[in-house]
Amino acid sequence: MEKQEKVEVKQKWVNENGIFFPVPGNTALHLTPGSGVFQIYEQTSMGGSRLGLAKIADKFVFDFKVYDLGIEKTLKRIEKTWNSDTFVEGNRNFGIILNGLKGTGKTIASKILSNRLGIPVVIVNAPFKGLVEFIQSLCFECVVLIDEAEKVFAEDGHVLLRMIDGVYNESRKFYILTTNQLTIDDNLKGRPGRIWYMKQFGNLTAEAIQEYIKDNLKDQSKSQVVLDTVDILEISTIDILKSIVDEVNIHGDIEDSLLNIPKANYRLNIVRFGYNMPKDQFPKIKEFIRSRLAEGESVGEWLNKFWKEWDDEKHNNDELIDETFNTCTEFERISTNRPYLSIGQDIRYGWVLESPDDLGFFVIRNYYDNEELCCVLNWDDAPSLYRGRLHNLVF
Repeated sequence: MEKQEKVEVKQKWVNENGIFFPVPGNTALHLTPGSGVFQIYEQTSMGGSRLGLAKIADKFVFDFKVYDLGIEKTLKRIEKTWNSDTFVEGNRNFGIILNGLKGTGKTIASKILSNRLGIPVVIVNAPFKGLVEFIQSLCFECVVLIDEAEKVFAEDGHVLLRMIDGVYNESRKFYILTTNQLTIDDNLKGRPGRIWYMKQFGNLTAEAIQEYIKDNLKDQSKSQVVLDTVDILEISTIDILKSIVDEVNIHGDIEDSLLNIPKANYRLNIVRFGYNMPKDQFPKIKEFIRSRLAEGESVGEWLNKFWKEWDDEKHNNDELIDETFNTCTEFERISTNRPYLSIGQDIRYGWVLESPDDLGFFVIRNYYDNEELCCVLNWDDAPSLYRGRLHNLVF
């Protein structure tokens, strides 16, 4: 009997829509790429280019201590929505935007959330040719993470819109976009069908500041020096706090006129009259308040006056506004480095659309892309970013 020689399989063939394509014989076929973190990989050749996934990690790993971001409740709510029957049974895409200045924790939060979801993560860092079709063709649930989305798609906003719309989706996708500034396509703002949640990241929590100082300040007796400096900042981030602590570690004190940190010079107290109030209510509220002011009385003084009592409790005029106009007034304090409000200025809750009138009323465009009526209540030359919350910290 003739001995049969073992034939080495040098080639395999894959059938793609009736067309057979050769692939190397040692190629292993997978139903999915598996779990982990992947980057888009573009392979170019004389015949053109194609996109693939290059695995870079099993999950996101932090080689530094992550301090309290103050967003645990938010993350749990996001997870619950993604896993709800509404989105699962409807096979619906889900999108969120995490917005804030560099160092406020939005990128860390996006990675923490990605790890918790336990599904593959695809990082998109460029508007590749054929990206929309590639992402939509992925036949498994995954996170699509786009860091600094306003830069990645600065000239290709239509690509981002088409991708998130997912008209021809094989399987639902969870889009996480981080932005330093909300200069993304207006069709993503105020459109929950594309972006369900928008989270604004700002100042460090008092607990994070306390923990960082305990971990990194060499002389704990200098804690108050650090706290006093943090409290006069325009905004606090982990990078800025690190610089302040390093400065005290080196010199034992702070020369805040020399250190390059964003110091606030003024404290702005404002009232917001509801983020979703119809615009036709704005003149009615202004006239309602103006007609009730005593001579020389400010809007802030009037809002804090007692309106009536019930249930043995006194209720101020801000509650009268809420009841009359079916809204929810909110008092806010903003540290700023300028003694005025200018059109286009970002005051953390939105952008100023018009300068304050004689009583302090002005309008902003908030992060939900709605116009919102506000009023300046007073100016104070002594800024305090944390409004006394740092003074109760124990070291």
